[in-house]
Amino acid sequence: MIRTGILGIDEMLGSGIPQGTRVVFSLEPGVDGRPFFFRILQTVLDDGKNALVIAPQTTEKAFFSDFYQLTGMDPGQAKGKVTILDSSTRNRINSVHRGQKSRLKAWKDCIRETVESRGVAVMFLYLDLLYEDFGFEGALSLIPSKKESPGLTTIVEHLNLEGDSLISRFASESLFDMVISVHSDISSVPFFNFFTLEYVSWGRMPRRSVPYTFTGKNIRLYIPKIIVTGPPSSGKSTFIANASDTGLSADRGDMDGFRTTVAMDLGWLHLKGFDITIFGTPGQPRFDPIITRIVKNAMGIIMVIDATRPDTFPRARELLTLAYAARIPVVIAMNKADLPHSLDEHTVREGLKLRDDVPIFFISSLKRSDVHDVLESMIDRITRT
Repeated sequence: MIRTGILGIDEMLGSGIPQGTRVVFSLEPGVDGRPFFFRILQTVLDDGKNALVIAPQTTEKAFFSDFYQLTGMDPGQAKGKVTILDSSTRNRINSVHRGQKSRLKAWKDCIRETVESRGVAVMFLYLDLLYEDFGFEGALSLIPSKKESPGLTTIVEHLNLEGDSLISRFASESLFDMVISVHSDISSVPFFNFFTLEYVSWGRMPRRSVPYTFTGKNIRLYIPKIIVTGPPSSGKSTFIANASDTGLSADRGDMDGFRTTVAMDLGWLHLKGFDITIFGTPGQPRFDPIITRIVKNAMGIIMVIDATRPDTFPRARELLTLAYAARIPVVIAMNKADLPHSLDEHTVREGLKLRDDVPIFFISSLKRSDVHDVLESMIDRITRT
């Protein structure tokens, strides 16, 4: 397997990309694909494999300058393991060979000889300039066939100016074994990038869209806001505390001696390759005006309800309406399910008037494993949305 070095992607794929496959990163205009390419190349070198980079749009010096700057990798690790076919290769071929067919053959011969002589395990191909030179089919023909180089893994980057139709073609014509599209979104979460795992040939995987940030030297999969809401005293703060690696809570004692949230709880955690921020809302009706503001740009809602108190269902339904839950993924966590007189799923689903596709978990928010089961379900629903 070839690891991408991006924990969330490798986890979704099992452990990485099978050796000998073809992968394409299809970039929306305005999106920087270098962090993906460079992270995979860094991982390939860390694993002691040799790589070929075909980058006719730049020079070898400029490529390595960007690579070392974005990854922080020691230049000595790449020495002797990375071969670059850069703009000088293209200029040389264009000056020696006048016809398009002759130039295409020269590129193929150069690539084949390099792969064989250098023991290349992974080839990285920047497609766009070669697309201009040879057309789409011609540029793709530069990739050695699986028969010619059965163990060669190929990672391709290209700028997608055709949209979903080209993505569909990649999958339907089996041009690639894995297709990842990379987008910039300024609608639901302002100025956020996300990638979509569109297609995988070697397994039955659902289409998933995953937000990410590039921080430091790494791509981090990031869910910026999951809302935890529910009626008063349902266990929201306990849920967030046991979900989080670190957190903050704004609560105080009420007249009955219980703790109640008066602003919001905040939690941060790392789970399944994702960095996640959790926002907990207060449950009392007097705080309703702030809930619509807290929910803005949320990517999912976890409704925590006391499984022994059906009398709180009307309030739970109100909160789901305030949180615009029909628009984003929802998971129901029936807390205190380990206590006597807890409700069954049919009663809960009928009482809350839930759609059949909304998952219900019967948990104890005191148990970190139960809480993480709920969060894993939420991650799954967010990435499938």
